[in-house]
Amino acid sequence: MKNSRPSFLLPILIVAVIFAIGVPALVLAGDASRQKGWLPLPEGEVSRIGFGSGAFQWGEQYIWNAAADANLDLFIFNGDAIYADFDGEKVYDVTEEILRKEWARLAAIPTFQRFRKKVPIMATWDNHDYGKFDGGAEFPLKEVSRQIFLDFFNEPADSERRVTPGVYDVKNFGPEGKRVQIILLDNRYFKGPYISDKRSEEERKSLGLSGSMGKYLPNTDPNVTLLGDQQWHWLEKQFKKPAEIRLVVSGTQIIPDEKGMEEWGNFPLERRKLFRLIKTTGANGVILLTGNVHFAEVSMIDTGAYPLYDFTASGLDHTNENYAKVKNSYRVAGSYYEHNFGLVEIDWEAKPSPLVTLKVIGADGSTAFEHRIPCWNERKMR
Repeated sequence: MKNSRPSFLLPILIVAVIFAIGVPALVLAGDASRQKGWLPLPEGEVSRIGFGSGAFQWGEQYIWNAAADANLDLFIFNGDAIYADFDGEKVYDVTEEILRKEWARLAAIPTFQRFRKKVPIMATWDNHDYGKFDGGAEFPLKEVSRQIFLDFFNEPADSERRVTPGVYDVKNFGPEGKRVQIILLDNRYFKGPYISDKRSEEERKSLGLSGSMGKYLPNTDPNVTLLGDQQWHWLEKQFKKPAEIRLVVSGTQIIPDEKGMEEWGNFPLERRKLFRLIKTTGANGVILLTGNVHFAEVSMIDTGAYPLYDFTASGLDHTNENYAKVKNSYRVAGSYYEHNFGLVEIDWEAKPSPLVTLKVIGADGSTAFEHRIPCWNERKMR
């Protein structure tokens, strides 16, 4: 008689073998985001998109309670998710150890832990989570920082973003007629040098500028870049793809250019290039989502294609009233300098075309102000 094992042992043996070769690896390959408490991005239509910037990882960050209750389809970090190079009083040079430690502090905040288990998250960076105060291409740890950033936001190991310089990215949501394209720009990894304003502090104060305001002058050198050639070529390809609404996300403001702080106005040729690219590619439905300045506002400029809006939400848990009071000739709504996040609300059923409402939401969940963008059929290319 041949020796045989009871048939019920076979499944047990199979399970044992799988665990022996590493079931965690198999599970993670299938759905890494859920293993780490991150939700996968939505696959269908989106109509409520939150975003925000500027959060001290040593605080309690109560804003996440309001964001968790806002019925968001997804949330976008558009810079300074942590302050790795600043402790609230002084700026310092970071190390890899510091970067990992400060991201871990954000991960440990209870309000943020609850939020990320409820709402999918996308992210790009600005100077403080990049790791270099006002930094750019010269930052020696930029590649180390990039990998830590992608690890934190659970970027898949086989993602193209893992092997492409910078952290720019694009995601497309919804069916034809309700397509939203979200473009995350990287305005750090390739950024050229600023030109410092040599005026005295007294002279700048007489103009209503002090500290970080009026610190920089426009750099008009055609060889100096903000996004870099590779990212510009990539962006042009994205603009040529079909979408009804395009949310272009930048860590720093694009339209406002009078504060002399970190802003696209410091690179006027790059700013003009972006406006021109929107027109020449026929990229309809662009809305700019920006941050950095520690207050919220909506700005608008007519670039010759259609009225272009820059929606700034900044100050998830800290704000700056002085920055909000600086002149902005393009402002059409705001400013608001309490803790806030932005909400892009899309009414796909509105007639005669979808209606987009830009809302600033305070820490108590109330709407601080809102601005409606004219019917979409009025914002097609001229």
